[in-house]
Amino acid sequence: MLKWPIQIKLKRQLLLLICLAWMPLAGFSAMIPQTVLERLKADKSVDIIVEYDDEAIEQEATKMRLRKPKNMEDREVLAYKVTQYQALKNRVDKTFVRSDVSHLKSYSHLPLSLKRFNSEAALRSWAVLPGVKAIHENVRLHTVLTESLPLINQPQVISAGQGGEGTTVAVIDNGIDFTRAAFGSCTAPNVPAASCKVVVSTNLVTSPNTATDHGTNVSAIVLGVAPQAKIAMLNVFDTSGGASASSVIDAINWAISNKATYNIVSINLSLAGGTKFTTACNTDWSKTPINNAKNAGITVVAASGNSGYTNGIESPACAPAAISVGAVYDSNIGGPNWGVCTDNSTAADQVTCFSDSASFLTMLAPGAHIIAAGIGESGTSQASPHVAGAVAVLRALYPNETLTQTQTRMTSSGQPVIDSRNNITKPRLNLLAAARPANDAFVNRVAVSGASGSVNGSSILASKEASEANHASNVGGASVWWMWVATGSGQVTLNTSGSNFDTLLGVYKGTNVSALTVVAANDNDASVVTSKVLFQAVTGTEYAFVVDGADGEMGAINLAWSLNTTANANVSVSLIGPANVVIGQPADYVLTSRNAGPQSATNVLAKLIVPTGASFVSASATCSVSGNTVSCIAPMLASGASQSYTIKLVWNDMNASTALSASVSSDLTDAVNANNAAILTVALTETSNGDVPMLPNWAILMLAMIFLMMNVQVRRNLIKW
Repeated sequence: MLKWPIQIKLKRQLLLLICLAWMPLAGFSAMIPQTVLERLKADKSVDIIVEYDDEAIEQEATKMRLRKPKNMEDREVLAYKVTQYQALKNRVDKTFVRSDVSHLKSYSHLPLSLKRFNSEAALRSWAVLPGVKAIHENVRLHTVLTESLPLINQPQVISAGQGGEGTTVAVIDNGIDFTRAAFGSCTAPNVPAASCKVVVSTNLVTSPNTATDHGTNVSAIVLGVAPQAKIAMLNVFDTSGGASASSVIDAINWAISNKATYNIVSINLSLAGGTKFTTACNTDWSKTPINNAKNAGITVVAASGNSGYTNGIESPACAPAAISVGAVYDSNIGGPNWGVCTDNSTAADQVTCFSDSASFLTMLAPGAHIIAAGIGESGTSQASPHVAGAVAVLRALYPNETLTQTQTRMTSSGQPVIDSRNNITKPRLNLLAAARPANDAFVNRVAVSGASGSVNGSSILASKEASEANHASNVGGASVWWMWVATGSGQVTLNTSGSNFDTLLGVYKGTNVSALTVVAANDNDASVVTSKVLFQAVTGTEYAFVVDGADGEMGAINLAWSLNTTANANVSVSLIGPANVVIGQPADYVLTSRNAGPQSATNVLAKLIVPTGASFVSASATCSVSGNTVSCIAPMLASGASQSYTIKLVWNDMNASTALSASVSSDLTDAVNANNAAILTVALTETSNGDVPMLPNWAILMLAMIFLMMNVQVRRNLIKW
């Protein structure tokens, strides 16, 4: 027998389940569009997109997705959803079997199906079934028609070899003429495999449209932006020239199902339904399939529409998970009349008068007048594929980022453009800025932490800021930044070993790129082209790490650091040179620093004190003089290594000090201080003014012979006289 408190709890749970079970029959029903009811009342059959209540499935899928890389659905999650969707549909459908309802299609990767209803009664009965979330009209959509690459700075990206290699863009449109040169002169999809850029061209309608100019132009724009990507053309337009929402859903479902096969990273929707939405369309048919595509790792890009709305955009661009794109001119094309409106004058980055705009529009891209694959067209249809192609480039370049990060790259770096019709400012696609590394600028340096660790990065398409210094005395030109706060005091080893290009490495302190203090810098580590520095860190101090490329080289970066809080080095100094010097005559002395280890010593500073009465003449290039102190520094001295410097001095006074003193120090703790100093005592000699300089014996002999010959000649002359 259960105890009373447990009985009460079970009764409450049972009551809750009963209430939930009866809720749909107690007045709850999916909303039925009025246009659908009117058609049914006129005794016309209606095709309806049924959305099932997948809340429980989505909750579990979300848990699974959060455990996956980039929080994207992989094969395991997709397989789970396919199975659960089918089970959900079966449970709901088997409770409702009527002769005036026909099942037309089920979308395997979406909680949607297409059914045909022949009576109002049937639809109303269906709307209140448990498990039915929404009913959507199978609306008709149409294409949105109405020197772009330099405007979005695409050529610089391509010159760096970044063109979306390995990715595919699914273009949902009205077909493609893949035989054109823009697609690699294909004879069939993916034939020839070496050059054909169209991997799929399939019709998802029974009677497909045969006028393919729009889809051909849109696809060519995608490849213009991402020339190394592939196209999967999904034709959803029938012979009437329009497309149904159910066919678009079918195409999105196909893309999700085939994502892994073709690495589909984006879907382009250059189509619209015409209805204006002044807010994100949370109840529209487009919300669920586009959201599911995003969860599967596919970015959906949609044209905002060409109705000239200034406070709304059209479906499917209005879907919350879609990137909606409006159009700007890429240049001055005169004063075109677009039918719905006229622009009396035009200029680059001017929003076209036909472009739908709203506060929730995502961004802008060139849309007038775009020639691609030999076809010239204008519209937000042409703006959208610029962004879909940009997504392909960015996903290929940064495959480990989330889709939100990819979108943020485009929106945060875009050129701000004000729409003069409503004063709304939106970013216009700037592919070069979007493709730059996230830590390209000093202010965006990426934080790393820990006493030791490593991080991978890239300097491809990185830049150099106007006030940025030359790192390791090289002009560089493609720098990326990290920041690290020392977890303790000690010696830090920082290197770029494993990077695939000639790196420059620098460590700085400071908060402004134009006023940084150099801590350490290196170009090449010994005989390799990667870099390595050692520096002494202080607990709690923030250090900026920068990796650049020698003379502007770019590539993949591996940056590793390690803090040694017990590092020490036994440095010593020696001084050799003439012990006897003559006043006024220069003498060379060799100052040598040595490191007996165990660690490499950094900033090894050797000093020589010039005695009173003596003068400094010159020294090795890495030495400097201040007052009577000559300082010579070695940025790093490995264990067992030494560094020598030649210093030239001259004594000017016999009363000068005869003791030369030297010392050495480094950043590291030195347990042996006895060898940190050296003294050399010299003897001074002064030449007397009465002394006659002595000649060598050979010189004296030669001089005697000259005098003898002169004497003989004189005698001869006297005799003649």
